[in-house]
Amino acid sequence: MSVRATLAECPLFAELSATALDELAARAEGVEIASGQVLFEIGSAPESIYIVSAGRLRALRADGTVAGTISRLEPIGEIGALSGEPRATSVHAIRDSVLIKLPTEYLFTVIGRHPETLLVMSRMIIARLRTDRRTQQLQKQRRVHSFAVIPATPDADAPLVARELHAALGAWSEALLIDAAYVDRELGAGHAQARVGAGVENTRVVEMLNRAEADHESLVYLADANPDPWARRCMRQADRILMVVDARSPALVSAMIDELRRSGAWAPVDLVVIRPETAGAGPVLQWLELVAGQRHYYVRRGSGHDFASLARQLTGRGIGLVLGGGGSRGFAHIGLLRALHEHGIPVDATGGSSMGAFFAALVACGYDHNEMRHIALETFVNHNYLNDYLFPTVALIRGRRFVRRLHEIFDERRIEELRRSFFCVSTNLTRGRHVVHDRGPLHMWVATSMAVPGVAPPVVYKGDLLADGGVMNNLPTDVMQAQERGLIIASDVSTEGGLAAPGVEGPDPEALFKLKGDDDRPRLFSIIFRTATLTSESGTQRRAELADLYLRMPVQGVGMFDWKRLDEVVERGYNHAVEALQQAGDRLLT
Repeated sequence: MSVRATLAECPLFAELSATALDELAARAEGVEIASGQVLFEIGSAPESIYIVSAGRLRALRADGTVAGTISRLEPIGEIGALSGEPRATSVHAIRDSVLIKLPTEYLFTVIGRHPETLLVMSRMIIARLRTDRRTQQLQKQRRVHSFAVIPATPDADAPLVARELHAALGAWSEALLIDAAYVDRELGAGHAQARVGAGVENTRVVEMLNRAEADHESLVYLADANPDPWARRCMRQADRILMVVDARSPALVSAMIDELRRSGAWAPVDLVVIRPETAGAGPVLQWLELVAGQRHYYVRRGSGHDFASLARQLTGRGIGLVLGGGGSRGFAHIGLLRALHEHGIPVDATGGSSMGAFFAALVACGYDHNEMRHIALETFVNHNYLNDYLFPTVALIRGRRFVRRLHEIFDERRIEELRRSFFCVSTNLTRGRHVVHDRGPLHMWVATSMAVPGVAPPVVYKGDLLADGGVMNNLPTDVMQAQERGLIIASDVSTEGGLAAPGVEGPDPEALFKLKGDDDRPRLFSIIFRTATLTSESGTQRRAELADLYLRMPVQGVGMFDWKRLDEVVERGYNHAVEALQQAGDRLLT
């Protein structure tokens, strides 16, 4: 590792003069920090700043929340060093890392000799702080580039996953697949089994892997079937650990899972399930629990589509589609999906609220825009599944017929078993917060997300009352953002204002009854829905800012329950989406 070369590559120092760089490098030193080890604690003195030469670290606030992740060539503690203030966060290593340590005292010595150094550093820090938070998040997602592919059981085909992932990553980056045989070829037999942190052989392996990381944008580490020292190194060397299982295998604590738990690795763990076309999902929830997995992916042998989607999502290049609620205005989502298909933009994950949850679920089930239009026509236009009225002690309708219809559409599908990731949100009326549903019976949670208070009865779950997601979060871009899959496309079908009685001066409590045309008179369901979702709509601007492409669909003048305007609303959504996608250009495909 060349200390000077690393400092020269770091954006914080990249524009310094050669003399200043030489002086900084003369007092800087390389330090190793193991996965899970604490670099410094909150409140400690800013005695040094650090540059990540290889590895990945995480900054934590006092309340335990993540303040950010620090990747290769990023500085640590530079603001505190310049301000003289105690550390505001604690920092620990997610994976085995190599850092460049520069004493703060000597940094100021160099600044005294080369005053322009402070100006250059200050400009870089200010530029970084001015970068909007969404852009910063995407940049950090795309710096995740080391993946350990680990067989959870001896018969899991991890080599298949590693090869296919390596090929998919190679579509946009310089990728390298490293297994034990590769290490032994490069350094000599037996080096792959060198134990972490012990001896000259270990040092040679560390140096080789650091060079590989510097020379390649993406690394795929492949462990053998046995939990040996190379498997442990893979776990500790990765930004993200992919535990591979076969959908047909029973969930159990294998020797490799034991090794994962003992390894000291802090990298996030995902589950990759090899699932044939006609096979069920298997015990995916049990596997997730056993490996402490955050996310899961299904892949099929020979499916380039599956592995391309996996690679996109792992590197922050996926497309997450968020669909908002709005009754019949939600038909505009069908037009958007048609436009996405025609522009060749893949959807890797979906989520939504209320009517948006319904269409997002159809996307996750694999229906195309033509099939969605047919389902919507049969569900909302040709048949009235919202007419099981009852005496309004709890709601205007019982909702039983509509829930049965959703059951017919989605059958016995469970959210966690869908090949494309899906979530929907509902509102917990008991506790006053939104609830994210990413597992369980698909039809039931979609029905819950669509249960408008006053129109349909709330769903009772564990003693709480759950209702339409639009009450608290009608456009859940924040939920999609937290999944860190990549870019977000958000389709908003709410309308500003929406309900009015133009020309009436008032005050007149009976004015709405006097309006002559039915088209001019706000309907009962629309009034109820508008009232229920006012809180959510007040946050629309904030949630829109989280999207990388935000579409406010042209649905003005369309009532909440104007079901017969389906084709008109679909066409409006399509035309608007085509224009928006043309303006976005290739930004969604890079």
